Amino acid sequence: MAQSFDEAAQILPDRLRQPLLQIPPQTKHTVTEIRLRAFAPLLLTTAQEPLFVRAAGQCGSFGGTDVLKPGAQEIRDTFLRACGYSVHAYEMQIREGFLTVPGGHRLGLCGHMDIRADNAPQMLTTITSLNLRIARAIPSASAALCEALFSRGLCSVIVAGPPLSGKTTMLRDLARRLSEGLCGRLYRVSVIDSRGEFAPLPYCDVLSGCDKATGVRMALRALSPQMLLCDEVGTTAEIDAIAQSFSAGAACAVSVHVRDAAALRLRKPVRQLLQTGQFDHVVLLDAASPCAIDTIYDARELCP
Repeated sequence: MAQSFDEAAQILPDRLRQPLLQIPPQTKHTVTEIRLRAFAPLLLTTAQEPLFVRAAGQCGSFGGTDVLKPGAQEIRDTFLRACGYSVHAYEMQIREGFLTVPGGHRLGLCGHMDIRADNAPQMLTTITSLNLRIARAIPSASAALCEALFSRGLCSVIVAGPPLSGKTTMLRDLARRLSEGLCGRLYRVSVIDSRGEFAPLPYCDVLSGCDKATGVRMALRALSPQMLLCDEVGTTAEIDAIAQSFSAGAACAVSVHVRDAAALRLRKPVRQLLQTGQFDHVVLLDAASPCAIDTIYDARELCP
């Protein structure tokens, strides 16, 4: 876990990186995000409380005059390092408000957005704050899910939860287990990894860099998946493509953002997915403990 923290911190300028690398490993293990705002204290997000960092790597819940504060140029340097000093090569990701950096870590972007004449967003031109979300592989992330739902064969599931509840981590581990034969047999698994967050999965077919709807259709045409995984589904085009996968005989596992159990019936993407009539279960994750299952619902119970 500390290794993932150190890997993510490599994208930062030396003045910020070196104190972070000196943080005790037990603290690194609890950090989910590194938040940077120009001329404001650098903050580490943990499940308990945000932590301030001092130049020698000490962490605490109270600030002071000696805490690390990124400058505007350090914010810009971090952004440029994340896109390999080629902003135009990453235009599509930047328009979406993030960059994926080596290791599957996600750098969230915030600043001034230029707007086109038709009021559509064009490009973030001035970056003022960054949120480096640390990706971690948890080998047992989907163990309980596989035991509960996949021990007798494939099924289709919606994994739902708030940010930082472990949706991507659980899907990544589910893809690994199904493709490596850890759920009773080897399955042909295709992963649509539009943001490059799933990292190498040697026994899976991973389509990265394309939008999810296109990736689903490409996988169905050429890869004959038995199981198709797609993270953070939200648009009608993505849901239509997933509906096509059922017609092709594939099972699906997808993730969606929801705040809590009450939102399962309120969020439009969840309703649209359930209306396909093809999902077997909805798995709600516990907001307080990443990759922990709160409740498993029969999808028919939630159908609108």
